[in-house]
Amino acid sequence: MASNPGQIPAGGREKISVKVSTHNRGGQTLHKGFTVYTNDPKNSKVRLQVSGRVNAYLTVEPQFVRFIGRTDQPLKQSVIITPLKGHPVTIKEVKVLQPENLHYKLKPLGLPPGKSGYELVVENAKLDAGSYQDRITIVTDSEKKPSITIPVYARIQGPPDPGKQKSN
Repeated sequence: MASNPGQIPAGGREKISVKVSTHNRGGQTLHKGFTVYTNDPKNSKVRLQVSGRVNAYLTVEPQFVRFIGRTDQPLKQSVIITPLKGHPVTIKEVKVLQPENLHYKLKPLGLPPGKSGYELVVENAKLDAGSYQDRITIVTDSEKKPSITIPVYARIQGPPDPGKQKSN
Protein backbone atom coordinates (compact mmCIF):
# COMPACT_ATOMS: atom_id res chain seq x y z
CA MET A 1 0.00 0.00 0.00
CA ALA A 2 1.41 3.41 -0.94
CA SER A 3 0.34 6.88 0.11
CA ASN A 4 -0.69 9.42 -2.51
CA PRO A 5 0.84 12.82 -1.74
CA GLY A 6 -1.34 14.48 -4.37
CA GLN A 7 -0.03 16.76 -7.07
CA ILE A 8 3.64 17.68 -6.83
CA PRO A 9 4.66 20.87 -8.67
CA ALA A 10 7.42 20.69 -11.31
CA GLY A 11 10.78 20.67 -9.55
CA GLY A 12 9.03 20.02 -6.22
CA ARG A 13 9.69 17.23 -3.75
CA GLU A 14 7.33 15.05 -1.78
CA LYS A 15 7.53 11.79 0.14
CA ILE A 16 5.69 8.66 -0.87
CA SER A 17 5.16 6.21 1.99
CA VAL A 18 4.96 2.51 1.21
CA LYS A 19 3.57 -0.12 3.56
CA VAL A 20 4.36 -3.77 2.78
CA SER A 21 2.96 -6.81 4.58
CA THR A 22 5.78 -9.02 5.88
CA HIS A 23 3.46 -11.71 7.27
CA ASN A 24 5.18 -15.14 7.11
CA ARG A 25 8.26 -13.62 5.44
CA GLY A 26 10.65 -13.67 8.43
CA GLY A 27 14.25 -14.32 7.42
CA GLN A 28 13.57 -13.60 3.74
CA THR A 29 14.52 -10.72 1.47
CA LEU A 30 11.37 -9.04 0.22
CA HIS A 31 11.13 -7.20 -3.11
CA LYS A 32 8.01 -5.16 -3.91
CA GLY A 33 7.43 -2.86 -6.83
CA PHE A 34 4.92 -0.10 -7.40
CA THR A 35 4.15 2.41 -10.13
CA VAL A 36 4.01 6.19 -9.82
CA TYR A 37 1.92 7.95 -12.50
CA THR A 38 2.90 11.41 -13.65
CA ASN A 39 1.66 14.04 -16.09
CA ASP A 40 5.09 14.18 -17.75
CA PRO A 41 4.54 13.00 -21.36
CA LYS A 42 8.08 11.56 -21.50
CA ASN A 43 7.76 9.64 -18.19
CA SER A 44 4.07 9.02 -17.61
CA LYS A 45 4.86 5.99 -15.44
CA VAL A 46 7.82 5.44 -13.14
CA ARG A 47 8.36 1.99 -11.65
CA LEU A 48 9.89 2.00 -8.15
CA GLN A 49 11.23 -1.00 -6.24
CA VAL A 50 11.49 -1.45 -2.47
CA SER A 51 13.74 -4.20 -1.10
CA GLY A 52 14.69 -5.24 2.39
CA ARG A 53 15.45 -8.13 4.68
CA VAL A 54 12.59 -9.12 7.00
CA ASN A 55 13.65 -9.88 10.57
CA ALA A 56 13.10 -13.47 11.65
CA TYR A 57 11.84 -14.27 15.14
CA LEU A 58 12.34 -18.01 15.04
CA THR A 59 13.60 -20.80 12.83
CA VAL A 60 11.70 -23.93 11.81
CA GLU A 61 13.89 -26.72 10.48
CA PRO A 62 12.87 -28.41 8.26
CA GLN A 63 10.06 -26.18 7.04
CA PHE A 64 7.89 -29.13 5.98
CA VAL A 65 7.40 -32.81 6.81
CA ARG A 66 7.66 -35.47 4.11
CA PHE A 67 6.84 -39.13 4.60
CA ILE A 68 7.79 -41.61 1.88
CA GLY A 69 7.65 -45.25 2.83
CA ARG A 70 5.48 -48.29 3.37
CA THR A 71 2.56 -49.06 5.63
CA ASP A 72 4.64 -51.64 7.52
CA GLN A 73 7.33 -49.07 8.43
CA PRO A 74 7.18 -46.43 11.15
CA LEU A 75 7.45 -43.02 9.45
CA LYS A 76 8.57 -40.28 11.80
CA GLN A 77 10.23 -36.88 11.45
CA SER A 78 11.40 -34.20 13.88
CA VAL A 79 10.93 -30.48 13.36
CA ILE A 80 13.05 -28.13 15.49
CA ILE A 81 11.52 -24.76 16.39
CA THR A 82 14.10 -22.32 17.76
CA PRO A 83 13.36 -18.76 18.87
CA LEU A 84 16.05 -16.29 17.88
CA LYS A 85 17.89 -14.26 20.49
CA GLY A 86 15.68 -11.64 22.08
CA HIS A 87 12.46 -13.21 20.79
CA PRO A 88 11.32 -15.88 23.27
CA VAL A 89 8.21 -17.71 22.16
CA THR A 90 5.95 -20.16 23.96
CA ILE A 91 3.95 -22.71 22.00
CA LYS A 92 0.38 -22.62 23.29
CA GLU A 93 -1.25 -25.18 21.00
CA VAL A 94 -0.56 -27.60 18.14
CA LYS A 95 -3.36 -28.33 15.67
CA VAL A 96 -3.48 -30.86 12.85
CA LEU A 97 -5.89 -30.28 9.98
CA GLN A 98 -6.68 -34.02 9.60
CA PRO A 99 -5.79 -35.69 12.95
CA GLU A 100 -6.47 -39.17 11.56
CA ASN A 101 -3.30 -38.79 9.44
CA LEU A 102 -0.79 -37.71 12.07
CA HIS A 103 0.32 -38.16 15.66
CA TYR A 104 2.70 -35.68 17.27
CA LYS A 105 4.59 -34.95 20.47
CA LEU A 106 5.93 -31.56 21.45
CA LYS A 107 9.09 -31.66 23.57
CA PRO A 108 10.94 -28.67 25.06
CA LEU A 109 14.63 -28.59 24.14
CA GLY A 110 15.61 -27.08 27.48
CA LEU A 111 14.45 -24.74 30.18
CA PRO A 112 12.84 -22.36 29.74
CA PRO A 113 11.42 -23.83 26.51
CA GLY A 114 10.44 -20.36 25.24
CA LYS A 115 14.14 -19.44 24.98
CA SER A 116 15.68 -22.79 24.06
CA GLY A 117 13.06 -24.05 21.61
CA TYR A 118 11.02 -27.15 20.93
CA GLU A 119 11.17 -30.42 19.06
CA LEU A 120 7.95 -31.44 17.33
CA VAL A 121 8.03 -35.17 16.55
CA VAL A 122 5.52 -35.98 13.81
CA GLU A 123 4.50 -39.56 12.98
CA ASN A 124 2.37 -40.96 10.18
CA ALA A 125 -0.84 -42.50 11.56
CA LYS A 126 -2.44 -43.53 8.27
CA LEU A 127 -2.50 -47.32 8.02
CA ASP A 128 -3.51 -47.71 4.38
CA ALA A 129 -1.51 -47.01 1.24
CA GLY A 130 -1.97 -43.75 -0.62
CA SER A 131 -0.91 -40.13 -0.70
CA TYR A 132 -2.10 -37.24 1.41
CA GLN A 133 -1.31 -33.68 2.29
CA ASP A 134 -1.92 -32.18 5.70
CA ARG A 135 -1.00 -29.12 7.69
CA ILE A 136 0.22 -28.59 11.24
CA THR A 137 -0.53 -25.20 12.80
CA ILE A 138 1.44 -24.14 15.85
CA VAL A 139 -0.13 -21.35 17.90
CA THR A 140 2.35 -19.18 19.84
CA ASP A 141 2.20 -16.34 22.33
CA SER A 142 4.20 -14.09 19.98
CA GLU A 143 2.57 -10.95 18.59
CA LYS A 144 5.14 -11.00 15.78
CA LYS A 145 4.65 -14.68 14.89
CA PRO A 146 1.29 -15.82 16.35
CA SER A 147 1.19 -18.99 14.27
CA ILE A 148 3.51 -21.27 12.33
CA THR A 149 2.25 -23.50 9.52
CA ILE A 150 4.14 -26.68 8.66
CA PRO A 151 2.96 -28.49 5.50
CA VAL A 152 2.97 -32.30 5.51
CA TYR A 153 3.31 -34.42 2.36
CA ALA A 154 3.02 -38.22 2.42
CA ARG A 155 3.28 -41.02 -0.12
CA ILE A 156 2.65 -44.35 1.56
CA GLN A 157 2.94 -47.67 -0.29
CA GLY A 158 1.65 -51.04 0.81
CA PRO A 159 4.02 -53.69 2.22
CA PRO A 160 6.21 -55.54 -0.29
CA ASP A 161 4.53 -58.39 -2.15
CA PRO A 162 6.05 -61.66 -0.79
CA GLY A 163 5.44 -63.32 -4.17
CA LYS A 164 7.81 -60.88 -5.84
CA GLN A 165 10.80 -61.66 -3.62
CA LYS A 166 14.06 -62.32 -5.49
CA SER A 167 15.17 -65.93 -5.54
CA ASN A 168 18.85 -66.99 -5.69
